[in-house]
Amino acid sequence: MSWAQTTEPTNTYVQWGLSAGFNSYKEPDLMQLKGPEIGLHSRINQWAPMPLGQFEGDILLGRQNYDSKSSGSMSGVTNLETRWRALFPLFSDSPTKEGFFSGLAYHTLWNDLRGTSTFQGTTYGGYQRSASQLWLPVRWSSGDMWEIDAGMLIYGRHTSKLSEVNTGYKDIVNTQRRGQYAQVAMNVALSNGESIKPFVRFTHLADSNTVAMGGKFWVEPESNRWQTGVIWEFSPQ
Repeated sequence: MSWAQTTEPTNTYVQWGLSAGFNSYKEPDLMQLKGPEIGLHSRINQWAPMPLGQFEGDILLGRQNYDSKSSGSMSGVTNLETRWRALFPLFSDSPTKEGFFSGLAYHTLWNDLRGTSTFQGTTYGGYQRSASQLWLPVRWSSGDMWEIDAGMLIYGRHTSKLSEVNTGYKDIVNTQRRGQYAQVAMNVALSNGESIKPFVRFTHLADSNTVAMGGKFWVEPESNRWQTGVIWEFSPQ
């Protein structure tokens, strides 16, 4: 692994992207959230203080439909996801877009399930959920067309604001330590220097730890998330 930084002068390269896609989240045998999402993406390469690094960010905003096997349905649920990555080449001492990369990634999640749903004559109240996660990312890039990303969860915290449902409840924080993601993207270059990048992504999180509250035990259950879409990438230079 090479973390050394070259001293040769470089020009910082900034790339932006806009995306449209679909997000499908499921907690098996419990509930699901599905709906469209839009995204803002950025990449910074050859930043002078750390020219080997690739610094990337994704902000995704979605409107989803909620469906539960035990508490009914709800529409228009807001979902906000952010991802931040710093990647460095594993086998190169000079800036490159080709080969294997690794580094560190930080993800956040928030969705707003406040409101009510009805199931078999009973009304249920919803609440806000949020998460912050530290990941170990790995990428292989062909340089021009293909990018394959994968990651393993290092540590995650999931907050459920149960006090919004019942004043007798306290908000709970669960710890997540097992999870994986994989993404495949294909870069299609356009004649004007811009590009179109279709992608598919899968994220799995295992059951969290168990937290006691209100005479009950609470766990953030296993989940699977599929995301598909297309990113339009361009550079302002």
